[in-house]
Amino acid sequence: MSKRLPAFAVLAIGVIVLIVLFASNLFTVGTAFEELTDAFRPIMTEEAIAAAEADVAGLGAVADEFTNDVAPAVAQSLQMSPEELGAFLGTNYPAVAAGVAALPAIVPRFTEVVELLAAQQANFESADAIPTTNLPASTVPWMILLIGVAAVGVAIYMLGPSERAWLMATIFGVLVVALSLLLSFLPKSSAADDLNDALRPKYNAELVADARQAVGVISAMGKQMQAELLPDLAAQLQMSESQMVGFLGQFPATEAALGGLGDSLDRFGSMVTAFDSQLDNYNTIKGTELYPIALLILMTGLLVIACGVWRFVVDRRAESTAALEGSG
Repeated sequence: MSKRLPAFAVLAIGVIVLIVLFASNLFTVGTAFEELTDAFRPIMTEEAIAAAEADVAGLGAVADEFTNDVAPAVAQSLQMSPEELGAFLGTNYPAVAAGVAALPAIVPRFTEVVELLAAQQANFESADAIPTTNLPASTVPWMILLIGVAAVGVAIYMLGPSERAWLMATIFGVLVVALSLLLSFLPKSSAADDLNDALRPKYNAELVADARQAVGVISAMGKQMQAELLPDLAAQLQMSESQMVGFLGQFPATEAALGGLGDSLDRFGSMVTAFDSQLDNYNTIKGTELYPIALLILMTGLLVIACGVWRFVVDRRAESTAALEGSG
């Protein structure tokens, strides 16, 4: 019976791995994780985050400049009070008025999101490499399934009469440990869990809806400002195109934002689309902790090695006992 105990231990280990695999719904989680990382990859590069930080800083500068410089200058040129200018914009250019009013609230929200992405960029890169940069995350559940089934197979082999059962178990355990270490499952899964923990309080339907609305407000404001407000202002002030360019040159933040509005909106739109399209996948993922599963795989290998050594010791003792009885 003592020879069977290591085999039963390996069998229990394999069964536990399979239970964890299916109880954690890892086949669904793996696919959702892969789709999410594919969608987020373009907006999580250092270049993309730097551009987003510049875009948000530009919006903040526009908000300050419009309130402190542009609006007073325009009001003075049109011989209006600030209150009259506000009413004038609201009546004739409602998208501009709505955008200017919303910017003080929009900028902090976008700043928070971009700062979150910047802070988690390294964690994302590490998580995105699960199991490797060339293999999709959807292969991980299959690896775990193979490990669990193989452990059961090794246990069944160990229940047989083979004198090399200990060697089979030891080799299998070493391969599992080597796989875990070579693929860096522990640090990568830890990074994925840290990323998940950072996103969980903020990544929800409300964030997506607010961000999409904000992009719409900014887009409408910029388009109406370029297509209607500035041409009308030039006509009322009897300015030529070059004179209007000179007038805008007094307000560098606004001029720069209008000049790069299309590119900025494309980048904001890509960010919002990624968050929107992957919300369901994130909701599938967010309840799963990967580090304990990665630790289980490493422990599986180590415990199976221990069982192999255990079986070896038992076999040697049995051989010694048989030899003594034979000599007696």
